[in-house]
Amino acid sequence: MRKNDSSVQSAVYNALRNNIMTLVLKPGTTMSTQEIAQKLNVSRTPVREAFIRLQRDGLVDIHPQKETLVSRIDFSKVEQERFVRESLECANIDLLVERCTRKDVNELELNLEKQRSTVRTCDYNSLIKLDNDFHAYMFKVTGQVLSWETIENTSNHYARIRMITVWNKDIMMETILQHQKILSAIQEQNAEYAKIYTKAHLHKLENQLKSLMSEYPDYFVTESIPAAERFEAILAQ
Repeated sequence: MRKNDSSVQSAVYNALRNNIMTLVLKPGTTMSTQEIAQKLNVSRTPVREAFIRLQRDGLVDIHPQKETLVSRIDFSKVEQERFVRESLECANIDLLVERCTRKDVNELELNLEKQRSTVRTCDYNSLIKLDNDFHAYMFKVTGQVLSWETIENTSNHYARIRMITVWNKDIMMETILQHQKILSAIQEQNAEYAKIYTKAHLHKLENQLKSLMSEYPDYFVTESIPAAERFEAILAQ
């Protein structure tokens, strides 16, 4: 990486952030400034600066004089991030049912077909991208791009737990089915049903909490378990 200081710092930050969000760097992983600098062929300064930015994002825990770790997933933050996303997505639906054209429906249907294809080939990263593109397109239709950017910038814990779920083919097929229900309701201009399906879609993680915690116990903040139990209590009501 032989660029100016600003572009080097951004490149290091983006590379590390992408690896964290796609779970190449798994929650709880120790991060070495020296090793990363050598791997990326940069000095240690942009790596340290990237760590500070990632700490602000809630993706890295820095313990001075000890170690730097990829932050573990915190269910209390997952809950808050899901709340923000649900509020914005449901608000967007009221505009979407009025403005969505046949061309827009075709674009979203094409996206769903690509999602099905990636499930068949187990292309997890592409599936997550297509999932995000599906939701982002609906905000593009309504002109509420800032709302989608807000979701992307405030979903660091929620997005990582989504990444874990794509490793399960059955869960992802269920996700695509939920997308199809949302799209069908929008096509029928039924905002009420579209919101119901959207809420069910965004709450689907609650059904998988116990299995996720059991299968990947080291990925989660221990203190956030009560928040996970609250999820299940809400689901049982």
